Amino acid sequence: MGILGRWAPGIDSDAENEEAHRLVEDVVIQVFGRAAGIAERIRGDSPRRLYAFRCRDPKSPDAWVRTRHLAYRLAGEDDLDPIHKIDVIGIGNQYVIAGTHPSGAPYKWASGYDLADMVAADELERVDDAAIARFLEAFEEELTARGGVIINRRGGAAPGEERDHSAEDPIFPVRDIFDGLDRIPNSEANFPSRDDFVSILAKIRAALGSEAEGNREHVEAWATENPEWCPPEYFDKAWESLSRGVRVGRYALDEVFRRHGVFTSARADFPDDAHEVSKLIRADIEARKTAEAAAIDLFASTYVVSDVNYCRNEGTLQLRRREKPDSAFKGVDWWRYWDSDPNTAVLDAIHATGKYPATEKGFYAFLRDVRKRHPTCFFSGETLDPRYDRGVVVVEERPQGKPSHRLNMRFQSPVILAARQSPRCQKQAASDLETLLEFIGRVFGPDTNYELDTLAYMVQSGKRPGHLLFLVGEPGVGKSTYNHMLTAMFDGIGQGMGGQIDGTKLVNEGARRFALARVEGCRILSIKELPKGSTAHTMAQITSTLKQMVDPGADGDYFQIERKGKDIETVRNFMRVVITSNYETSLRVEENDRRIFYVRCGITIANKPDLAYYDRLNEVVSKPERLATLWRYLKTRDVRDYKPAKAPPVSDGKLEAQVTAMANPWERYAAAAIWLLRVSGREMFDVRELSDLMGALGDNEYRNTGGAVNDRSDFDFRAAKGPAQAALRYLSGQADKVGGGKDGRGYKIEGGTKRLPVIYALKGTKVAHRLASAGRDDVLDALDRDRDRNRLREDHPMQRFAGPVRLPES
Repeated sequence: MGILGRWAPGIDSDAENEEAHRLVEDVVIQVFGRAAGIAERIRGDSPRRLYAFRCRDPKSPDAWVRTRHLAYRLAGEDDLDPIHKIDVIGIGNQYVIAGTHPSGAPYKWASGYDLADMVAADELERVDDAAIARFLEAFEEELTARGGVIINRRGGAAPGEERDHSAEDPIFPVRDIFDGLDRIPNSEANFPSRDDFVSILAKIRAALGSEAEGNREHVEAWATENPEWCPPEYFDKAWESLSRGVRVGRYALDEVFRRHGVFTSARADFPDDAHEVSKLIRADIEARKTAEAAAIDLFASTYVVSDVNYCRNEGTLQLRRREKPDSAFKGVDWWRYWDSDPNTAVLDAIHATGKYPATEKGFYAFLRDVRKRHPTCFFSGETLDPRYDRGVVVVEERPQGKPSHRLNMRFQSPVILAARQSPRCQKQAASDLETLLEFIGRVFGPDTNYELDTLAYMVQSGKRPGHLLFLVGEPGVGKSTYNHMLTAMFDGIGQGMGGQIDGTKLVNEGARRFALARVEGCRILSIKELPKGSTAHTMAQITSTLKQMVDPGADGDYFQIERKGKDIETVRNFMRVVITSNYETSLRVEENDRRIFYVRCGITIANKPDLAYYDRLNEVVSKPERLATLWRYLKTRDVRDYKPAKAPPVSDGKLEAQVTAMANPWERYAAAAIWLLRVSGREMFDVRELSDLMGALGDNEYRNTGGAVNDRSDFDFRAAKGPAQAALRYLSGQADKVGGGKDGRGYKIEGGTKRLPVIYALKGTKVAHRLASAGRDDVLDALDRDRDRNRLREDHPMQRFAGPVRLPES
């Protein structure tokens, strides 16, 4: 992607070493000031830089920056050293702002000096040609002062008018033009810089006139005789850049010939009516070009072409209609009206141009012109890409070689198609949006904004987030409705649309192997009613499979699918995994897991709305034109601060799932006790209080599970072994000992007889830092004040441990 130098002039420093880079940077700071808003483009590890500005007034020729070129050497450098260059890119030129250099290094913008960000904030330094002239003068002075020398200086003149000579006759017979060029080979001696080369190409185009494109191959043969000096790729780019016109006169090439002592032909003499005849010729050529271009455009908007590929046993070129890409037919048969395709208007328009005969040779000549004008008409395979409409040829970049062109066979969601149009009734659209946002708010509670940001990121970028959604709740409260809404919005509901997996298939080891066979190209992988895992091994396998697909790094951008009777295939990953279940233990949520967004549904049986609420909600969700109001909202939601790779918020439900999943009761009750202390506002506790809390929570769990879980015990840390050691390790990660203490396993002996419990301060609290080196008496006093100010909650907030927490009198 490029930007015009007329709007955003730039100083392109082609420094060949770090010393030259520092020289240019010093002068930029010297002239414009250290605080000036100048964007800085970098390329890999190269010392080359581009400093981008903004034109003071792009509409005023007085402010336009002229293009200039400098070549220089530093002190001590000779002819064996590479030449450093500075290109001022102004009116008539452009430079790359996003993309990849031919060397493979990506173009990037320095942190804090990004062009797009600085334009958005209106921070880009405004300059005119005089400011750039001051920079060049200062640079030459500084270079000279450091012992360097300018070896070449060009440019700075006002830009000429762009002219199109494609409708005019050649100034000489074509053979004479190429005879003259043969005597002036394209070499470093004759055309030392890229500007010299582009200039001679412009003069050749002007001299050949209407014969320029027809003799492109001859010009290329002359230009690329030495492919190391001028590769074919560079010739193509330079030649195409002049297709709209050149800034030289008709007889500029004749002047070049004369300077090199080449006299191949005199200027042609024309009869008196030459001007009128030329006008008629130009009008006729223009009319034919317009008709040919219109015919090519009509074909490209109607058909796509499958490239011949003998490796895949596709030896016949085939066509497909964009509106019906499932059916293919032979291109040559269509060209001769032998095919049953009823749309003959396209073929009639092509043959009416008179340029392409109704033969196989004429057909392939036509396709060559189509490829030049519409390269994305041709494809070599199929894909399912949710970011594009069905029938569009998708260009897929590859690490090596040319990009591949693939025909998209995936249907777009009806919601997406409806969202492209304005709503029929603005009032109803606003009411529907309010209904949907209120429902999402009920389901997600305090995590609503994060969920909306995630959906908006998916809508605006076409990418996936770096987490899976695990929505847990009671039966019949709306989990499936939310799942259905996401599928309808991103993928659509119907045959061949949407990626849904029955949760029981993931539990079944035989079915799990082929569970992902039909989810290629989906945006939402919906796993409904995931049952409670039968074994820890099965749960671990499910979690491992899914987490690989949501990995925020590049490894997660592709995944493998296996279809029965076919080879395993690697496909692109666009999906967000969404799991709904009635069981919080159906998916193991490990502590510190960064890839699972665990949400306990805010709608429960106790606060469930009436049936009319769900009827109204389902009416909106079931109609694409009404659900499209949410897509439009997400399309405009500000998600500039959203980080897809950042871990989702840890909800209370996720924390509870992690705690209840701890198999060691010492560790489980210690975690639950510390959670109770935190939510009660406590900052300190002693090990005796922790032991008492763990015992009370063991009683509550026994009661809440109907006796199914009986891990009650006398949790005494004075002789900590085995399971108790795991609890102590967990404790050391949550709190710090304060006021001295021999260890965390029992009680400290003071004065030889008195035993006092070890005291802890929760990490992240102010008291932990304040009492880090305090004495025992100060710590005891702080603990008493903390207990008085922050009484423990009478009921534990986690459902598993709910109930009064009664502690023995101290």
